[in-house]
Amino acid sequence: MKRSPLSRWTTAQVEAGGWIRRMFAQGQQLRSDHGDDSVIDLSLGQPLDAPAVVREALMRAAAEDYPGRNAYMPNLGYPELRERAAEDVGVAGVTAACIAMTGGAAGAICLALRAFLDAGDEVVGVAPYFPEFPPYCETGGLTFVPVRADDASQRVDIDALVRALTDRTAALIINTPSNPSGHVIEHDEMSAIADVLQHHNRRTGRRILLVVDEAYRNLVYEPARRVEAFDHYEHTVLARSFSKDMGLAGERIGYLALHPSLTGEEIGRGLESCMRALGMVNASATVQRALLHLDSWQISVDGYRVLRDHARDAALAVNLDVAEPQGGIFLWIRSPWPDTLEYVAALARERVLVTPGIAFAVEERFRLCFTSTPDRLSRALATAGEVAARGR
Repeated sequence: MKRSPLSRWTTAQVEAGGWIRRMFAQGQQLRSDHGDDSVIDLSLGQPLDAPAVVREALMRAAAEDYPGRNAYMPNLGYPELRERAAEDVGVAGVTAACIAMTGGAAGAICLALRAFLDAGDEVVGVAPYFPEFPPYCETGGLTFVPVRADDASQRVDIDALVRALTDRTAALIINTPSNPSGHVIEHDEMSAIADVLQHHNRRTGRRILLVVDEAYRNLVYEPARRVEAFDHYEHTVLARSFSKDMGLAGERIGYLALHPSLTGEEIGRGLESCMRALGMVNASATVQRALLHLDSWQISVDGYRVLRDHARDAALAVNLDVAEPQGGIFLWIRSPWPDTLEYVAALARERVLVTPGIAFAVEERFRLCFTSTPDRLSRALATAGEVAARGR
């Protein structure tokens, strides 16, 4: 058999994963075969459309014309935007020197891993986790070590975390609000995580880097509240994205924020070098300029909250077991069939697309994105209930 021109690592990635994009491709084929209205695709985490004020800022930025408008810029972003981002973090001591503008939260995480970790180090991540965390690590020669969250509460299992840490552990990635579970890390939970890391640091003589993925930072629904990780643990970096709350997923803009204790001239030069080495060079000039044109980066989450409530209630009405979505844009649902993949395939035959939990290292659940219309959500979840009732 002819060998693929792809590298062995890339071939393994294709064979092992890609569930989200696989479901997206299936949706494209179904829409082509049956028409857009006949397919309800809730598999990809598409945000709601960008608000008018954001679209207007983009148009203003694109229309700007001055010498050097499209020239090279500092690798870490426009200085005035980095100052705005430091204000957005809102923690004493965080300045522009703590900020690197990046291609979304993904770029921020990859930058942190490249800048602060060495090949051969281990990175612990909490399952369910965003499926691209392992390849982010592997492309830098790092080993990703998953540890399961408590399934009932979706909280970090502190005992399991302790067991996962070794002398080679260099970082812990946590995602809050979680994609896919919607869990928002609570104050006592963050305190317990910090205590574990500090104890391990004292024992091993090294400092574990806490990487907090906050791609859904502004999408937290009361009574849940965002907890400031910088207040709990110094050796921390935050990965922020504007993809979801501002509806800018295709524009790839976000930032990496360092705890003030991590900054310095050498750190800044190192981040610049890593931006170039990773091929990002700098975040998009136009979208950076658009952020500067916005008076506020706080976007109303009311539209998301209404859809969250509608989807959750529709799922509960057909007796599906749903983890409480405290934030984000997903429902994390236990499969009513023993074989989740078979259940997801049965839904696809009814032209309802969701993502199986195997994509997030939890095989017994599936993820449903609720950023659709109430009518389509109602129809999709009614179908999910009907398929569940058929049994295996």
